[in-house]
Amino acid sequence: MANWRRKLYDWKIRNLAYAMAFGIFLLAIAIYMVIMHTGINQQSLLRTNTLANLDKISLPLAPQYISENKENIGSNIRTVERILFAYTKGGQIGEEKIQVKINNELKTKVEELLIVWNPLKETLYSIQDGETSVNEAKANLEKRYNAFIKEQAKIKRLVYEINQKEEQAETFYTILLYLYILILSSFIYWIVKYLILNPIFKISISSRELAKGNLTEKIPYKSKNELGYIAQNINSMAEILENATDFTTKIGEGKLDADYKGLDENHDNSLASSLLQMREKMKESAKADKERSWVNEGLAKFADILRNNNDNIEELSYQIISNLVKFMEANQGALFVLSEPEDKDEQPTIILESAYAYERRKRIKKEIAIGEGLVGQSVQEGDRIYLTEVPEDFVEIKSGLGETLPRCVLIVPLKINEEIKGVVEIASIQDIPEYKIEFVEKLGENIASTIANAKTNERTKKLLMESQEMTEQMRSQEEEMRQNMEEMEATQEEMGRAQTEMAEKEANLNALINNTTDSIILIDTDYEIILMNDVIKNRYKDTQYEKMKEGSNALDMLGDVRDEWKGYYDRVFKGEFLSFTIKSSVKGEDSYRHYDIHPIKQKDGEITGASVFSRDITKEKQLEIQREENAKKLAQREFVLNGMINNTEDTYFAINTNYEILVVNDVLKNRFKQSGVDLKPGLSILSILPKEQLEKWKARYDKALAGEKLKIEEVRELQSGNLTIETRCEPILNDKDEVIGVSTVSKDITELVKAQEEKEKLQKELEKLKGKK
Repeated sequence: MANWRRKLYDWKIRNLAYAMAFGIFLLAIAIYMVIMHTGINQQSLLRTNTLANLDKISLPLAPQYISENKENIGSNIRTVERILFAYTKGGQIGEEKIQVKINNELKTKVEELLIVWNPLKETLYSIQDGETSVNEAKANLEKRYNAFIKEQAKIKRLVYEINQKEEQAETFYTILLYLYILILSSFIYWIVKYLILNPIFKISISSRELAKGNLTEKIPYKSKNELGYIAQNINSMAEILENATDFTTKIGEGKLDADYKGLDENHDNSLASSLLQMREKMKESAKADKERSWVNEGLAKFADILRNNNDNIEELSYQIISNLVKFMEANQGALFVLSEPEDKDEQPTIILESAYAYERRKRIKKEIAIGEGLVGQSVQEGDRIYLTEVPEDFVEIKSGLGETLPRCVLIVPLKINEEIKGVVEIASIQDIPEYKIEFVEKLGENIASTIANAKTNERTKKLLMESQEMTEQMRSQEEEMRQNMEEMEATQEEMGRAQTEMAEKEANLNALINNTTDSIILIDTDYEIILMNDVIKNRYKDTQYEKMKEGSNALDMLGDVRDEWKGYYDRVFKGEFLSFTIKSSVKGEDSYRHYDIHPIKQKDGEITGASVFSRDITKEKQLEIQREENAKKLAQREFVLNGMINNTEDTYFAINTNYEILVVNDVLKNRFKQSGVDLKPGLSILSILPKEQLEKWKARYDKALAGEKLKIEEVRELQSGNLTIETRCEPILNDKDEVIGVSTVSKDITELVKAQEEKEKLQKELEKLKGKK
């Protein structure tokens, strides 16, 4: 027994889940079977409400009620037959359209009921069609109806028996379902409680201690199923967390070289890997903070040096290079400054301004050309040079212990706004790390700015001294100039008046030719342009004529139209005045321009040139073209309208709000012409109507003008016979839905009315014949 329980406790949870799923599957089958049987209740209720209640449904067909329900005989018969047909052939009945399940025993009884129903139905239809009166068919109807009710009573009893059997079957299956649910629930309860919940409770108690930080607490559950594996994994996780806690504690104490316990060479502990990566990043961060602190300290230190020595470039250079070599922990250094030649064509040179860490402090006057050596190359390329393989002929570093070559050399150009002001060269027997190189580059901008300011200050001092000397010279010349100025003032006043008059005339002329929308060009008899106003200049901008200006030949850029315009100008030079319109496409657009070209004559009548005035008349031309197109469209529409209203036997005319005729068709014209009246557009309709009809038709027109649609049918008495005329008066609306007139259409419907009367007469005779039958 114990061995069996042990095996059961070692069952995999997924196997337990499969067992429960199988039980639930069986439960689903049982529920389905119960539903299938309990679903018969719907059929039971349907049978009760239809077949078992057929005597009430057919009650309107009973002999005592047939007279009252004569009009509904057909619908009542169809209701009964729908029920009988459904239980013999199948189908849907009821308000909810329920599909009928055919019962063979019940089907036989319904077929027997149909045998007595069919004679009853024939009697009922004969009463409905009027073939037999109610009184005549009453005896036969009672006999057949009583036979139908008798057979229906048998069906009613059979329906009751079938419903009873189905209720018993439903009760049986329901009891079986409850019994199975009880057994399955007990089985699932036992599995969940003893094989799942109890182990989970043990694991949760231990994991709660683990969550509190008690990493020594282990889970005492050693099953071989999934929960046992979870317990083992939680115990392993506790051990991992214990090692991680010990490691992070040491890291928190600043021991960045601490070892991580419990790791082998091929560990797959992602937490340990993350913590080790964190340690490496903390080392890198500490190193970066140290470097950043060093850089900030250096920038602050050199800011004081640059601020305190910015008026003496010699002392400034020495302070910069000496402190930079010491701060960089290098061995030698030099600072070069670019010269600024006064002649723009002269090439600047690189001057050694100060050096440090030689045998003694000294000033070395040495010039280097741009591109010469490493320093000149750095200036030429505008970028740093960092050598780790120093040539043997490079300067040696001397100390009390001897002499040696530097291991690396750093050359950094001093730039401000991409303009090089000098160069820093540093030699060291130790490698220079990248962050120190970047520090020198960043500091180089400040040094370059300070050198530029120092040079500016020196130039300012020099210019100030020169200015003072020039001031003395100018004082001696001031008296002489004052006398000359008095003489010039009188001359300038006279010239000022003349210039003012000329300026006023020029301004008036410019205003005249530029404050207009017309294009103006003046040419001489050699076709040379004398004057162009701003309008024509703006028009020619970004075109092939853009280069045309005062002094240009007016024919040189005209291309294919050169000869045409030369002919125009030659005619004007002979004294002719030209005025014409042409199509223009200066900027690729199709436009129309009107030109007025007049000769320019002197007082003696000599022609010295021509004036060309032009303006854009595209809109006017387009309107003219549009008017022509609209006129053509209106003419076409008039032809179509005349064809529509004249190709008919109906009369048609339309009037405006003043009762004036707008349109009238030929049929109406010919009718009035027989009375001596000539109908035509513009004539008032009120002036031609007879007095006895004037008031009546005016009232109709007024209603239509108010928005009402009228349909009038009138009988006109003629010697040849009466005519029936249908007239329609409807308002005419514009595009704003405003009434602008009335259209009146009259149609002869005499034949149509006669045909309708003949149809009604035949219908009445047909109904009389049916009554006789």
